[in-house]
Order: sequence, then C-alpha cells, then structure tokens
Amino acid sequence: MKNYLLIIICICFLTSCTKENTSEVSTTNYYYKYFPTDSGITRYYQVDSIFWDANNQAALDTISYQIKEIVAGNFYDNQNEICQRVERYRKDNNGNWVILKVLSDKRTIYNAERYIDNIRYVKLKFPLSLELKWNGNALNTSDLQYYEITSIHQPENINTLSFDSVCTVLQDDYIDATKQFYGQEKYASRIGMIYRREKNIATLPTSQGIIIKGGYDYTEKLISYTLKP
Repeated sequence: MKNYLLIIICICFLTSCTKENTSEVSTTNYYYKYFPTDSGITRYYQVDSIFWDANNQAALDTISYQIKEIVAGNFYDNQNEICQRVERYRKDNNGNWVILKVLSDKRTIYNAERYIDNIRYVKLKFPLSLELKWNGNALNTSDLQYYEITSIHQPENINTLSFDSVCTVLQDDYIDATKQFYGQEKYASRIGMIYRREKNIATLPTSQGIIIKGGYDYTEKLISYTLKP
C-alpha cells in the first residue's frame, strides 16, 4: 500500500514538472522580444521618400529627413489593457526635434498592434513562425490584407548596424498594368522595427514602357537606438 502511494506521488510530481516546463517553453517560443514595450526605448530612423505628381506624371519631390520614436510610457485603454504611448518626432532644418504625431502600441498574448491615425493594425502575430499569415486589418474596417513572415531569426545589416536576429514581414506585393503595391517591415529582437518600406503608385503602360502617373515610395531605416535605461 505504501509503495502504491509512493508511485502516485511520484507520478503527480513528474506531471507537475512537465506542465511547468512546457509552459515556460511555450512562452519563450512566442518571441515577444521582437515587439518590445519597455518605456524609454528610443529609435532613430532615416527617412527617404519619393512622391510623383499625378497631374504632370513626373517626380514631384524627393525628401530625406530623420525621425525619433520614443516609447514614452504606459496607459490603460478602454478595454482596461496596458498600451504604450509612442511619440514620433521629426528633425527640422535647424536640427530641432519637433513632435510629428503620437501613436500607441499594444502587445497582447497573440497580437502586436499599432494604432496610427485612428486605425489599428496587427503588425505581428504570436507565436511567430516562418510563413505565418494573418490579416493585418483584422482590427479595422479596411479590406482584408494578408501579412506573412518571410524570414525569422536571421542576421541582417541595416545601414551601419548589425542585428543577430531579425524577423521580416511582407505586408503587400502586387503589380498589374495600372498599379503597384509593396509593403515590408523588419523587426529586430529587443529593439523593435528597424526597417519599413511602403510603395503605392499608379502606372500607365505605353509603347515606350511603364509610366508612373502618381503615388509614393517611402522607406524608413534605423540609424541608431537606445534601449530601456
């Protein structure tokens, strides 16, 4: 009888340990570090953008400037869930940082969300895995737009910076005779977004080739950062 009870106790103990270890592994494999939420994280980006004038079918302007993005603190949203206030600044011609806009981030068990201009996007879907797909517009009223992870945990260089572990998300890739759409973002572990490109142009096929009638091609690249103080 005593031996029987001892066996039962051992089985219960082993089961408890197994569940605990499984829980720890599961949490680790969600890879939340690609979307850090620590207050004080500051990211600096170089922005290069081209705008085409739809009226004269020529390049309207080429603009380059810098953006500073700060995770400025936490607050509770109307669902009583923790979000992060994200402040974006643009450097003016005098070298001063001028507030550009305020965004918010929110990381739940399954989503990494960013709220921009009253629109919420699902930037990442947890647990992260190669070729994972989801609707980036699942939390807004825009048309369905599939995002896909095309690479993960890969080293990469952006400008002069080197990163050991980067996750690449393809947000859009479409082309036909009259339009071209492309979207891509890259996230580095513990740092957050390090690269973003968004292309949206209208085109016209001619006997001499494709003419760009209007639109833009926008790129952000990380140039420096500071983590949580």
